[in-house]
Parts: sequence; C-alpha cells; structure tokens
Amino acid sequence: MKTLILISVFLLTFSSAFAQSVKEHNDLGLTYLKQNNYPAAVAEFNKAIDADHNNYEGYSDRALANVKLGNLTGAISDATQAIEIDPKFVAAYNNRGTAYIIQGRIADAIADYSKALELNPRSVSAYANRGRANMTRGDLTGAISDYSKAIEIDPKAESLYVDRGIVYVKKGNFTDAIADLNKAVLINPKDTIAYTVRGTVYYNQGNLIAAVSDFSQNIVINPKDVESYMSRALTYLRSNNTGEAILDLSKVVEIDPNDARAYFNRAVGYFQLKQFDKAWSDVHKIQRLGGTVNPDFLTALKNATGNK
Repeated sequence: MKTLILISVFLLTFSSAFAQSVKEHNDLGLTYLKQNNYPAAVAEFNKAIDADHNNYEGYSDRALANVKLGNLTGAISDATQAIEIDPKFVAAYNNRGTAYIIQGRIADAIADYSKALELNPRSVSAYANRGRANMTRGDLTGAISDYSKAIEIDPKAESLYVDRGIVYVKKGNFTDAIADLNKAVLINPKDTIAYTVRGTVYYNQGNLIAAVSDFSQNIVINPKDVESYMSRALTYLRSNNTGEAILDLSKVVEIDPNDARAYFNRAVGYFQLKQFDKAWSDVHKIQRLGGTVNPDFLTALKNATGNK
C-alpha cells in the first residue's frame, strides 16, 4: 500500500513538473516573439512541442513565429496541426489565415478568419484580419464592415481606425477617412502611420498647411524619418515654399546619401530659385548613382544654362 502511494506521489510530481516545463518553454517562446527574436522563439516552441506533441498552443505560436520568419509552409503546417489537435482553437485559424494572406490565398484566409469568428464572435483580431483580406481582394464594403465590428468590440485600438481610414481613402471617402485618422491620433498621439495617411489625404485635397503639420509631427516623433522629410518637402514645393523644401531634401540626403529622389527634387527646387549650378550638381549626383533624370526637366535645365 505504501509503495502504491509513493508511486502515485511520484507520478503526480512528475506530471506537474512535465506540465511546468512545457509551460515554461511556451512562455519563453512568447517572450521572444514579443521581442521580435523569432529564431529564439521557434527554438523554445520546438522544445515545448518535443515535450508534448499535443501542445496545440505551441504549434499555433510557432506558426506565428514562422510567419514572421517568412516560413509560410511551416507556419501553415503548424497551424493546421494545432487545429487538428483542437478544432476550436481560434488563434490557430487566425495564424494560418495570416500565412494564407501573405501567400495570396485570400479565399483560404477569409475562410479561416470566418471560422475563427464562428467560434468566437468577439475576436477583434479575426475581424481585423478578415477586414485586411477583404481590402486585399477589393471588397472595400466588406472590409469597412469588418473593421467597424472590430471597433465596436475594442473602440480604443487606434490601429483599427487607421486601417478603416485607409479603406475609406481607397473608396474616395475622405471625410470619414480623416475622422478615423483623427480618432487614431487622439488615442495614440505617436501613431506615425495615422499622421502619414492623414497628411497624404490633406496633400491630395490641397490642404497643404495641414499636410505639413502632419508630416512635421512624424518628424518630431522620429527625426530620421526619411519619408516624412520627403513628403513635407514635396508639400513645400507645391506651396512654393522652396527654401524649406530644399532644407528638408538636404536632410534626406544627409540621412541617406544614395536617395536619388531627394537629389532630383532638390534640383527642381534649385531650378525654381534659378540656382542652376546647384541644380546641375544634383543632376550629376543622380547620374553617378545610376539614376535617370526626367528628360523634360533636363531639357529645361539645359535651355536655362546651356549643356553642362
């Protein structure tokens, strides 16, 4: 009797330690995943799965890590394995759908996201993912519907407003787009994507002061954001604020000396200021980089100064 009790205690202790070991590897893998250390995450999920071949969470999490590593075949295999073990595990459908959408298998992705929503009608990630899939296939109405449902469930997630705002832009509904982007930056004043999209909308609408403000806000957040300097420079050029445009373009080439776009746009600015020697200098830099200068601009510059 005593022997049986000892064996039972041993088995219970062993089982508890075994479960703890699997959980520790899973948790460590998730930590690496959050740190964007995807190879280390996969290594930990491997250990968790080796310890327990029915570890559907480990398979699903490894699927997500494999997506990040670009191993889509492995990701789909892992997520499918997780679903076979537990057909009601929502995260696995989401992760497999993400791999499908990157592969361009939009219908398969939507099927997985729809299954996730069938299992959990309040899955924000499934609505958001299906919204992205619908946008990719051109179903903008379906995308807006999905993002709207996600926002109803989680009205404080600024990324949802940004994503829906982008869909509104694609539909040409700039009023609703700006309303969503306003909401996004209200929730998170450092959302650079929201400022970029809103600034671009303002630029296209001809609201150049507002566009400059948004691109400037991005530069405050990230002083080395080349694209925001470039966008602000183009806005300055359009508003005939050529001096400020040249300052921004000079900042771009300071950050990235191989950015041919910046040299060309700066050459245009110098041309407008009749600083032709500086314009030619930027043209020559573009040519040394192997770039092609707009023929019409080159002709105008030659006509203004002679062939240099």
